Amino acid sequence: MIQRPQTIFLSLVIIANCLVSMGWSIWAKVGQSGQRAELFFNEWTLTQAGKSSANSTITLVILLTLSTIITLITIFSFKNRIRQMMLGLINSLLLAGAMGYSFWVIFKEATPVFEPEAQGQYGYGFYAMVVALLANMIANRLVRKDEMLVQSSNRMR
Repeated sequence: MIQRPQTIFLSLVIIANCLVSMGWSIWAKVGQSGQRAELFFNEWTLTQAGKSSANSTITLVILLTLSTIITLITIFSFKNRIRQMMLGLINSLLLAGAMGYSFWVIFKEATPVFEPEAQGQYGYGFYAMVVALLANMIANRLVRKDEMLVQSSNRMR
Protein backbone atom coordinates (compact mmCIF):
# COMPACT_ATOMS: atom_id res chain seq x y z
CA MET A 1 0.00 0.00 0.00
CA ILE A 2 1.54 3.28 -1.11
CA GLN A 3 -0.02 5.42 1.63
CA ARG A 4 1.95 3.77 4.41
CA PRO A 5 4.90 5.85 5.68
CA GLN A 6 7.35 2.95 5.44
CA THR A 7 6.74 2.84 1.68
CA ILE A 8 8.15 6.35 1.43
CA PHE A 9 11.32 5.28 3.21
CA LEU A 10 11.62 2.11 1.15
CA SER A 11 11.23 4.20 -2.00
CA LEU A 12 14.08 6.35 -0.71
CA VAL A 13 16.22 3.19 -0.46
CA ILE A 14 15.47 2.40 -4.11
CA ILE A 15 16.26 5.96 -5.20
CA ALA A 16 19.56 6.00 -3.27
CA ASN A 17 20.60 2.62 -4.72
CA CYS A 18 19.75 3.84 -8.23
CA LEU A 19 21.78 7.03 -7.75
CA VAL A 20 24.81 5.00 -6.70
CA SER A 21 24.27 2.70 -9.68
CA MET A 22 24.00 5.63 -12.08
CA GLY A 23 27.64 6.49 -11.53
CA TRP A 24 27.93 8.65 -8.46
CA SER A 25 31.43 8.33 -7.08
CA ILE A 26 31.67 6.55 -3.74
CA TRP A 27 35.24 7.67 -3.02
CA ALA A 28 37.99 9.59 -4.80
CA LYS A 29 41.62 10.45 -4.10
CA VAL A 30 43.95 12.71 -6.08
CA GLY A 31 47.70 12.56 -5.56
CA GLN A 32 50.15 15.44 -5.74
CA SER A 33 51.75 14.19 -8.96
CA GLY A 34 48.46 13.69 -10.81
CA GLN A 35 47.53 10.15 -9.79
CA ARG A 36 43.85 9.54 -9.27
CA ALA A 37 41.95 6.67 -7.66
CA GLU A 38 38.17 6.57 -7.73
CA LEU A 39 35.61 4.01 -6.55
CA PHE A 40 32.30 3.59 -8.35
CA PHE A 41 29.68 0.92 -7.70
CA ASN A 42 31.03 -1.34 -10.48
CA GLU A 43 34.78 -0.63 -10.48
CA TRP A 44 37.58 1.31 -8.94
CA THR A 45 39.86 3.08 -11.35
CA LEU A 46 43.48 4.11 -11.01
CA THR A 47 45.00 6.72 -13.28
CA GLN A 48 48.78 7.23 -13.19
CA ALA A 49 50.86 9.12 -15.78
CA GLY A 50 48.04 9.08 -18.32
CA LYS A 51 47.48 5.32 -18.00
CA SER A 52 44.19 4.17 -16.59
CA SER A 53 43.44 0.77 -15.09
CA ALA A 54 40.07 -0.45 -13.88
CA ASN A 55 39.48 -3.12 -11.25
CA SER A 56 36.07 -4.74 -11.05
CA THR A 57 33.99 -4.63 -7.86
CA ILE A 58 31.30 -7.11 -8.90
CA THR A 59 30.52 -7.85 -5.24
CA LEU A 60 29.31 -4.29 -4.74
CA VAL A 61 27.16 -4.52 -7.88
CA ILE A 62 25.57 -7.76 -6.63
CA LEU A 63 24.92 -6.41 -3.12
CA LEU A 64 23.29 -3.19 -4.34
CA THR A 65 21.22 -4.99 -7.00
CA LEU A 66 19.95 -7.53 -4.46
CA SER A 67 19.15 -4.70 -2.05
CA THR A 68 17.06 -2.94 -4.70
CA ILE A 69 15.20 -6.14 -5.62
CA ILE A 70 14.50 -6.99 -1.98
CA THR A 71 13.26 -3.44 -1.37
CA LEU A 72 10.78 -3.78 -4.25
CA ILE A 73 9.58 -7.13 -2.89
CA THR A 74 9.23 -5.55 0.56
CA ILE A 75 7.06 -2.73 -0.76
CA PHE A 76 4.64 -5.16 -2.42
CA SER A 77 4.51 -7.52 0.59
CA PHE A 78 2.42 -5.05 2.57
CA LYS A 79 -0.14 -7.68 3.63
CA ASN A 80 2.46 -9.81 5.40
CA ARG A 81 4.29 -7.62 7.91
CA ILE A 82 6.34 -10.49 9.33
CA ARG A 83 7.79 -11.10 5.86
CA GLN A 84 8.40 -7.36 5.51
CA MET A 85 10.38 -7.35 8.76
CA MET A 86 12.44 -10.35 7.62
CA LEU A 87 13.14 -8.79 4.21
CA GLY A 88 14.00 -5.50 5.90
CA LEU A 89 16.55 -7.28 8.08
CA ILE A 90 18.09 -8.98 5.04
CA ASN A 91 18.15 -5.66 3.20
CA SER A 92 19.91 -3.99 6.13
CA LEU A 93 22.54 -6.73 6.09
CA LEU A 94 23.02 -6.31 2.32
CA LEU A 95 23.41 -2.54 2.62
CA ALA A 96 25.81 -2.90 5.55
CA GLY A 97 27.74 -5.48 3.53
CA ALA A 98 27.93 -3.07 0.58
CA MET A 99 29.27 -0.33 2.83
CA GLY A 100 31.71 -2.74 4.46
CA TYR A 101 32.96 -3.95 1.08
CA SER A 102 33.35 -0.32 -0.03
CA PHE A 103 35.49 0.36 3.04
CA TRP A 104 37.55 -2.76 2.32
CA VAL A 105 38.20 -1.68 -1.27
CA ILE A 106 39.05 1.85 -0.17
CA PHE A 107 41.40 1.01 2.68
CA LYS A 108 42.95 -2.27 1.53
CA GLU A 109 43.18 -1.84 -2.24
CA ALA A 110 42.86 1.79 -3.34
CA THR A 111 44.48 3.88 -0.59
CA PRO A 112 47.86 2.05 -0.39
CA VAL A 113 48.50 2.37 -4.16
CA PHE A 114 49.93 5.90 -3.85
CA GLU A 115 50.40 8.33 -0.97
CA PRO A 116 48.95 6.13 1.80
CA GLU A 117 48.91 9.07 4.22
CA ALA A 118 46.31 10.88 2.08
CA GLN A 119 42.88 9.43 2.78
CA GLY A 120 40.78 10.76 -0.11
CA GLN A 121 37.23 12.07 -0.05
CA TYR A 122 33.92 10.30 0.15
CA GLY A 123 31.60 11.10 -2.73
CA TYR A 124 27.85 11.43 -3.05
CA GLY A 125 27.52 7.70 -3.73
CA PHE A 126 28.82 6.85 -0.25
CA TYR A 127 26.38 9.23 1.39
CA ALA A 128 23.56 7.80 -0.74
CA MET A 129 24.37 4.35 0.70
CA VAL A 130 24.24 5.82 4.23
CA VAL A 131 20.84 7.40 3.46
CA ALA A 132 19.62 4.06 2.05
CA LEU A 133 20.70 2.21 5.20
CA LEU A 134 19.06 4.76 7.52
CA ALA A 135 15.84 4.86 5.45
CA ASN A 136 15.68 1.06 5.54
CA MET A 137 16.12 1.05 9.31
CA ILE A 138 13.33 3.63 9.72
CA ALA A 139 11.05 1.59 7.43
CA ASN A 140 11.76 -1.54 9.49
CA ARG A 141 10.84 0.34 12.64
CA LEU A 142 7.56 1.54 11.10
CA VAL A 143 6.66 -1.97 9.93
CA ARG A 144 7.31 -3.29 13.44
CA LYS A 145 5.18 -0.47 14.86
CA ASP A 146 2.31 -1.45 12.52
CA GLU A 147 2.61 -5.08 13.58
CA MET A 148 2.51 -4.13 17.26
CA LEU A 149 -0.59 -2.00 16.63
CA VAL A 150 -2.34 -4.89 14.90
CA GLN A 151 -1.38 -7.28 17.72
CA SER A 152 -2.71 -4.88 20.37
CA SER A 153 -5.99 -4.41 18.47
CA ASN A 154 -6.37 -8.20 18.23
CA ARG A 155 -6.07 -8.47 22.00
CA MET A 156 -8.89 -5.96 22.52
CA ARG A 157 -11.38 -8.08 20.58
